[in-house]
Amino acid sequence: MNKTPFVLIIALVAFLSLGAAKGADYPLAVTDSAGRSVTIEAPVEKIVAMNSDAADAVSILGDAGKIAGSVDISYKAHYFTEFSADWETVGTWREFNYEKIAELARDDGGDIRDGTLVICYASKAGEMEENLAPFEKIDILGLDLYNAETLEEEMAVLGKALDREAEAQMYNTWVGEKKEAVAEAVTGLSRPKVYVEGGSASDLGALWTYGPGSSVDDMISLAGGENVIDADEQNPKVEWETVLASMPEVMIKVPAAINSLGWSETAEMEAFVREMESRPGASSIPAVEDERAHVIFRDITLGTGSVVGLTYWAKMIHPEADLDPVGVYREYLAMRGLSYPEDAFFVLPGI
Repeated sequence: MNKTPFVLIIALVAFLSLGAAKGADYPLAVTDSAGRSVTIEAPVEKIVAMNSDAADAVSILGDAGKIAGSVDISYKAHYFTEFSADWETVGTWREFNYEKIAELARDDGGDIRDGTLVICYASKAGEMEENLAPFEKIDILGLDLYNAETLEEEMAVLGKALDREAEAQMYNTWVGEKKEAVAEAVTGLSRPKVYVEGGSASDLGALWTYGPGSSVDDMISLAGGENVIDADEQNPKVEWETVLASMPEVMIKVPAAINSLGWSETAEMEAFVREMESRPGASSIPAVEDERAHVIFRDITLGTGSVVGLTYWAKMIHPEADLDPVGVYREYLAMRGLSYPEDAFFVLPGI
C-alpha cells in the first residue's frame, strides 16, 4: 500500500506545477459525462456552478475565487464564506435563470467573450445548452461530481477544463490512498448487515433508503458491510416492517443537510438515534441490542467528501478497523482551505 504522506503529495504537485506554469494550450477539448465534446476556447475566468457538487469540486481544485454565480446553495455556505458573499444567484436546483447566467458572462462593455464556464449535472447539459445557445461563447460542462464511482474521472475532466490538472491528480491520488486504506482495514472481516436511512422524516410506512446501484450501496460494500435493502430501484421507500425483518446489525441515519459544518451540540443527533431505537419491535434488532444505531453528517457521504464518509462508514461497520476518519476529514477540509471544527460533532454515537 502506498502510504505517501499527504504533505508530500502537496509538495510533489507544487513541484510538478512549476514545470507546467506555462498553462494549457487553447482551445482544448474535453468530453463531459453527458457524452458531449466540449471545446474550451480560452482560459476560464468565470464559473457558474449549477449545483453544490460543482461548487465543491471547483473549491477542491483551488478556483472558488472564479465562481461568479451559483444556484441557491445557502445550506452549504459554511464551506464558502470567503467567496460566496460575492456570488450572484442564478436560480434553484429546479429552475435556472438563463438571462442572469448570460449577464454574468458579459464584460464591462456588455459583450460576452470566451472564458465563462457553466457546470451542471449531466442530465441538465442538453437543456442548458439549448437555453444558452442564443448568447453564444458560454461553455457548458455536464458533470455530476457526487457519485463516488465516477468522481475521480470527472475531477480529471474538470481539472483539464480549468487548467488544474495537477490539483485534480493530487485529489485523485489522495482519494485512491484513502480507499485503499479502507479496503485493507476491512479485508478478512465479517460483513455485518447494514441499513441506511436518508432524510429527516420518519414515516414508518415510507422510509427513504438506498438500493442496489446507489452510491450508498457501493459505500456499504466498500466499507465491508452488506446492504439489507434488495430493491429494484436505487432510492426506494420501504416500510419499517421490511427493515425489521432484515435484522440489521448496524443502522445509520443520514439526515437532511444543515447549514453548518457539523452539529454544534448532540441533542438533535441523539433524537434521531432515539427515534430509530424506539420504533415498534426495534429492541429485538441486533443494531439496537448492541447500541450500533448511528447518525452521520450528510455532507461527508456524497460528492468530493465521500471518501471521508467511506472511512466513517467503515469505522461504524467495523469499530475494530484501524482507521482514522477524523484525520481523513481534517485533510479534506485542509484542501478546502478550512480548519476542522474541534467542537463539532459528525457521528453519534462516537466511534
